[in-house]
Amino acid sequence: MNILMLGRWLPPSRRPVRATREYQFARRLARSHQITLAFISDQPDAAGPISALRSEFSDLEFASVPRRWKSLAGALSLAVGESCTLSYFRSEALRTRVADRLQRAPYGLIFVTSSSMLQYTRDIDPAIPLLVDFGFVDSEWWAAQGARAGIPSGRFFRTEAARLRAAESAAARRAVRCIAATPAAARTVQSFAPGVPTSVIENGLDLDFSGPALRPKADPTVLVSAGAATDGCLEGIVEFFRGIAAPLKARFPLVRFVLLTRDPLVKLKAPANLPGFEIAGPSVDLRTLFHGHAVAVAPPVPGLDLRASVLEPMAAGLPVVGGTYVCDELGADASQALVVCETVADFSAKIARLVEDASRRAEVGARGKAYVAARYSWDVLTQRLGTIVDDLARSAATPTLLAGISRSGGEEAERHPGRSLNGDAR
Repeated sequence: MNILMLGRWLPPSRRPVRATREYQFARRLARSHQITLAFISDQPDAAGPISALRSEFSDLEFASVPRRWKSLAGALSLAVGESCTLSYFRSEALRTRVADRLQRAPYGLIFVTSSSMLQYTRDIDPAIPLLVDFGFVDSEWWAAQGARAGIPSGRFFRTEAARLRAAESAAARRAVRCIAATPAAARTVQSFAPGVPTSVIENGLDLDFSGPALRPKADPTVLVSAGAATDGCLEGIVEFFRGIAAPLKARFPLVRFVLLTRDPLVKLKAPANLPGFEIAGPSVDLRTLFHGHAVAVAPPVPGLDLRASVLEPMAAGLPVVGGTYVCDELGADASQALVVCETVADFSAKIARLVEDASRRAEVGARGKAYVAARYSWDVLTQRLGTIVDDLARSAATPTLLAGISRSGGEEAERHPGRSLNGDAR
């Protein structure tokens, strides 16, 4: 089947293409379907990334719009009642090329992987099935910013959230099926498009990208990978380190306590009275701190990103120490893949055991890596997408198929109640 995929195929330079959800979905579908990637480029020099995409996905359709012009168009859109997200990614050149493609080639499916690209489906023949991946739901990101921001920026964020939500709602109601990255995001989609079948396909991990075999290093390292955390979460991590530092320093004088983050730390500074404490990121490759004498910790801090603090270290083969809440979020079987703790004193004791026992570190790390490979690797998770698209291809979106999708979609959206992995929301 010919599939037209509309998405953000050129992510920010700090984020490799292969690390994106769009790339992993396209890679899976390209195994058994012909796909065309359509996108907008706002990068001043996109020749390299586009060439890399073309080497793997030969059929591309894209248009470039200078960043300065697009930024101006996005700002002016507020004055005319439009979403600035949609305005920023609007290109009449791409719209024309997509329309021409649809006239010349028989596409059996339109697959949109970004809310910013929904606008290019408005003029497409409704007889062509539409599949939409909402991920974490972009309008939810804007709404969350609006809830945290003051006046007048909060009003801007809330306005943009409402305008983008209107576009998302219209597309979801037109779709034969929707996809979301978490059960919570699926419930959000179902709230504005009730009756449209919605499936959960979580974000996976690229095990090959998680780094080579762990590098040996002499100094013990206790690290928390916070991902994109709030200031309150980061401050809670520092207090956790403070609680476990003294007993560990007494046994291992050279131990390091490292806080990894993907976001700039504007307010947080390393406290002078916490020896051995370091902050790493956001510019460094956080995987360089994963080594054979390191232990990853998921402390009991509200708002901690479990993907960053638990799953990514596991994928790299690090042993992970976490509270019982980790199992509450990931499922009871996660207790076999990490060391579970109840109290701060328990954390100190079990971290110490891992630091001084290399075979124990290797054993726990291997179990964690196997756990991630079985449940959270992209190869495993994208099989769900492959099944959805293969069903559409075989049955050509007949009423019988749609009824079956509705039943299976409802079951899948409820399969993991209460489980949520925080991740990059945009």
